[in-house]
Amino acid sequence: MTLLFNSEGYFCEGEVRTKWQFEMQYGIIVLTELELSLIKKTNISLTEIGGSVDDFHKDYQIPLSKIKKAYSFKQGKIYTVRVETRDQFLFSITMANEKSYGKKKSIELSELINAAILNRLKK
Repeated sequence: MTLLFNSEGYFCEGEVRTKWQFEMQYGIIVLTELELSLIKKTNISLTEIGGSVDDFHKDYQIPLSKIKKAYSFKQGKIYTVRVETRDQFLFSITMANEKSYGKKKSIELSELINAAILNRLKK
């Protein structure tokens, strides 16, 4: 499985709202040649026996064969990637933070998702 994209960011099912930093999940966005994974990052108590500082939980695994299209979209000041699936689900992803509105990574991710979809169709 080839890794195509990996970044920290925010994601949610549905559309982004105005208080996106509070309503979206923070984690890692991973795109491979087979799927788009949105992995939630949560903090673990340091007093927990055997616990680490960070724990990762796969919230969404979206096979590329289920994605209809992905596109970059500006909502307010931030740029998001909207991923529409063939079964009518919508996911929003942003790599925006306090220093950046996420424009460059948003465009890069949407282009990579669409290219990966085309490559899957060729096989």
